Order: sequence, then structure tokens, then C-alpha cells
Amino acid sequence: PRITHLSILSSKHFFSINLTRNHHLKSLQKNKFYEWLMKISLLASGSKGNSIVVVGKKSALMIDAGLSGKKIFERLEMVGVDKEIISAILVTHEHSDHVRGAGIISRKLKIPLYINELTYSETKQRGNRLGKIDRLQFFENGVSFEFGDFLIHPFSVPHDSINNSCFRISEINSDEDLVILTDLGFPTKLVKNKIKNPSTIVLESNHDIGKLINGPYEWHLKQRIKGKNGHLSNDQAGELMLEIFHPKLKNIILAHLSEENNEPEIAFNSMKKLILENKINCNLYVALQHTPTELIEV
Repeated sequence: PRITHLSILSSKHFFSINLTRNHHLKSLQKNKFYEWLMKISLLASGSKGNSIVVVGKKSALMIDAGLSGKKIFERLEMVGVDKEIISAILVTHEHSDHVRGAGIISRKLKIPLYINELTYSETKQRGNRLGKIDRLQFFENGVSFEFGDFLIHPFSVPHDSINNSCFRISEINSDEDLVILTDLGFPTKLVKNKIKNPSTIVLESNHDIGKLINGPYEWHLKQRIKGKNGHLSNDQAGELMLEIFHPKLKNIILAHLSEENNEPEIAFNSMKKLILENKINCNLYVALQHTPTELIEV
């Protein structure tokens, strides 16, 4: 039989790295009340395109849409999420691997697009990457807002973009909350404060420092990636997890892996080693570029 995932299972730890999918999830129907916790799937993760869907009891949010609209709808179908329950798109920053399909999906589904004002202005400067948005909504980093049953807290992170946003998301009156932390060069004190005690964290683990330094990229690009406005390495991701781990953490989802400067197994094993050595009890996943993760309970 074909191996579809790598896993290690013990009485205290479970780790799973999803490589392909061979099962189907029940399709979610619009306006139906779901008898389960908030769920998340990373539809795509990496420098060729990023998109996340967060499914709540009555609706769903999309964070970034860095693939074509057609590909994103295909990924939603793969994980069993009806595109008609997507109620809004949140944009982190203006880079094309995060906004490529955002305008198309907003128009196609007739849903609002939430973005901070500086980032929106930058997308217009870069060739109007979003196109015409009929239902444009601005948020401000550091100011929480509600949308439907979701409470959303955007916060700033250092990256080579105009005003990069990451998010902490929960459902109103729920104890579970989700942190999405990708595309940052280093975790500031503000970032560490904003990401305390999540039940699930999507955490950038972009590169293996040895592969980056010894790889084919030109030196100026290597400096950019590992700089304070670049991306978190596997080692930095591990160091951050040691600082913020708490007993109620359920899931770590490693994200935004570089196809040139990292490998899923390297990122997975780096974090797995840290988890085992520190007797941490949680699930560990690796999000991939070309295959969505399963729907994971937050």
C-alpha cells in the first residue's frame, strides 16, 4: 500500500506530517450549525501561494488567497468545505503569494475583503493586485473586531512588507483560539505577548539555516531571508515554542516552508526533537505547498 503520511505514536505524543490525502470529509453546507469545535485547514503554504480556511459553527473565514481562484476552490473541495460558507477574506500583506486570488474570490463569492489601509494602498501601487473590491473593509493592527461569530485580533509583525498583519482568531464565547504567525523575521516582545496561550498555532518554519547558507540563492537574498524583516528558521520556530508552550496547547502547524531551503521532514524532525526532549504533549503537523492539510480541530 502507498504510504500517505509519516507518523510517530506513543502514549504521550502524536506527530503527523501529511503528504497526500486519501480520504474524504463530509461536505459542509451553508448556514448549517456545526456540532464541533472551530477547525482549520492550510489549503496551500509556501512561496508559491498561501491560503488558510477557518471553519466555525455557522460560517468560515479565509486568510489570504495566494493561488488562483480556481485552485483555491479545488483545495476547498479536497478538504470538504463548501465555498459558499466562506463569509470573508482577511489579507495579511501585499505580496503576491498571499493576494493573487483574493480579489477574484471576493468578487466571485460576493464577500467582504478585510485588509489594513497601508497594505491596501501598497497593493494598488504594485499594479492593483486585488482589482476592484466592492466590499472593502479596513482593520487596524492592534484593534480587535468581530465578524459573525468570530473575534479577530490583528497584530503587526516585522517583515519586508508595508504593514504585515498576523491574526489571533476565536469564536465568541469559546475557550479555543487560533494564532496565525507567518512571514516574520523575528518575534518581537509585542508578538510574544499577542500569541500567549493559544489552543492551536500556525507557525512559520521557513528554512533550515544550513540549507539556506549553502544553497543556490545569491547572498543578498540569503541575508534578506534570515534578516529581521525576513522569515523564521526552523531553529527560531523551536525557540519560540519553548517560550510560549502551555499545557492546553493542542496543535502546532508548521507553515511557509521554503521548497529550496527546507524540507518537510527536516522541519518536522527539528520540532519533534524539541517536543520530545521537553515532554510536550501536542499534535504536530507540517503544511505543504501543493496539498492541503486535513481539517484540524482548533
